[in-house]
Amino acid sequence: MEIKKGIGVSKGFALGEAFVLGSQDFLFRKTVDSKEVKREIERLHAATNAAAKELAGASAKLGRAVAKVAQRILESQTILLRDESLRLEIVDDITRHGHSAEYATSRVLKRKSKQVTESGMTEVAREFTNMESLLLRHLTGEKCEDLAHLSKKVVIVAHDLSPAQTVGLDRSKVLGMLTEVGGRTSHTAIVASSLGIPAVVGIEEIASDVTTGDQVILDGTTGTVIINPDEATSKRYAAMARNFVVADEKLSHELRDLPAQTLDGVKVELLANIETPHDIQAALDHGAQGVGLYRTEFLYLTNKFAPTEKDHLEAYRKALSVLGRRPLTIRTLDLGADKMPVDGAPMREDNPFLGVRGVRLSLLKPDVLRVQFRAILKASSIGRVAIMVPMIASVDEIERVREILDQVKRELHREGEMVDEKVPFGIMVEVPSAALMADKLARHVDFFSIGTNDLIAYTLAVDRSNEHVAKFYQPTHPAVLRLLKGVIEAGTKAGKGVSVCGEMSSDLVYTLLLLGMGLRTFSCVPKSIPEVKKMIRSVTLKDAQFVAAKAIELGDPRATLDYLRMETRKVLPDIG
Repeated sequence: MEIKKGIGVSKGFALGEAFVLGSQDFLFRKTVDSKEVKREIERLHAATNAAAKELAGASAKLGRAVAKVAQRILESQTILLRDESLRLEIVDDITRHGHSAEYATSRVLKRKSKQVTESGMTEVAREFTNMESLLLRHLTGEKCEDLAHLSKKVVIVAHDLSPAQTVGLDRSKVLGMLTEVGGRTSHTAIVASSLGIPAVVGIEEIASDVTTGDQVILDGTTGTVIINPDEATSKRYAAMARNFVVADEKLSHELRDLPAQTLDGVKVELLANIETPHDIQAALDHGAQGVGLYRTEFLYLTNKFAPTEKDHLEAYRKALSVLGRRPLTIRTLDLGADKMPVDGAPMREDNPFLGVRGVRLSLLKPDVLRVQFRAILKASSIGRVAIMVPMIASVDEIERVREILDQVKRELHREGEMVDEKVPFGIMVEVPSAALMADKLARHVDFFSIGTNDLIAYTLAVDRSNEHVAKFYQPTHPAVLRLLKGVIEAGTKAGKGVSVCGEMSSDLVYTLLLLGMGLRTFSCVPKSIPEVKKMIRSVTLKDAQFVAAKAIELGDPRATLDYLRMETRKVLPDIG
């Protein structure tokens, strides 16, 4: 049994078999019946011989036309395959433990790769990794596992998960997620939270320490990961997992139909952040009053980065059919940075988070934005929709986007389409320049939605996807609190709606702070809504205002966070 610590980013527990994503993604059995051991050894020998023949054929085809380095790589892989001591080590693993040929191969070669890496021989380590992929391909008959169609329930383990991988996950089969990189607001963390899948990120070498088929336990709250736990530990965590699910369902059932209202009658709107229309029913079951952030990136990721107007409209109609007259706030495409650009071809940018992303990409490719605007405006005739544009940094960007929107409205009128002329138009406030001039921007929009993830990252110069600087990502930093308070006050003074859709709105620790600052609309991941609602229903506005004022006065990020945690536990000791 081995225990590792990472960053817990999505609450809950996961217990099950690991599925390690690598250059080749294979899902296989860990153990076999004693009667099958002999056959597994024969399969190993057959796969080794077949792999050696493949390398020999590749080497012959290279001939003299290819550089000697390529020839040496093939030769070194062939030498490893013919290493009798290495083959016997894999056979011994099969014989002693009753492991399948795939599991024994992966386990032994991962161990070898790690040993030589620790000795500084990274090139040799890469050869072991390549050999593992080659042998697994021959053992499994090249049957790679598709994340969208997993054959059984697993815990996904990877160096990282791309947007394209996460958007197509078979949610019914994914028990949890573990990645080597990432922080609390990295892409994997956001997706896991939105889908209600327990997740831990920032666990060094987890993809090399774990083999597909290993039993793993993860605690998405504490960031604890246990590899191949003993029976007592498995039973203890299984009980904790059951209790967590029961408590979550109980709280959702009790509060779902009750208003989010303070003890002194101040009403708060609780909306949900969603990835796809399929997420909406779960959000409503948790008590959401609508959707405050509909991330439309999945449309691009699942349609080869070129969704048609029909694709957009079909998705929006599905969402509205579930929501009824509840609001649906649609964020225009927010690709770039850690997500691929709209045409699927990665732009070469030295610093993509400061490059062509969000509204910058939309203005660079206005035809793509026009397609999305046409679909949103058509959907406005059948439900309550609002448009929200990401990464706005200036008045000029707002004016250019609104000009495109007005052109699309005129086109649709000429075509005889019915559209709502008063579709609300808002922006994401997630760039410091936008936060600092919120009073000016408020004159040009109908509402603000504060994206705290990027606002914190840009304000504090922290890469929110980098686990090595995770400690510098501080929502309670005085500069961040000043910006938040300023945006909320500017929007309220101008009579414009203000919400927070970043991860701060979903974290119970910040509920009193945001409420006391004047926030009246929270847009959360669905699973967080019951807890946030319970907090709101348990305090007066005066209580929240006192906590917010004290938190802002403290001036030290750690002291402020400790204070907010203490005040949260005072109100909700069982949850906070």
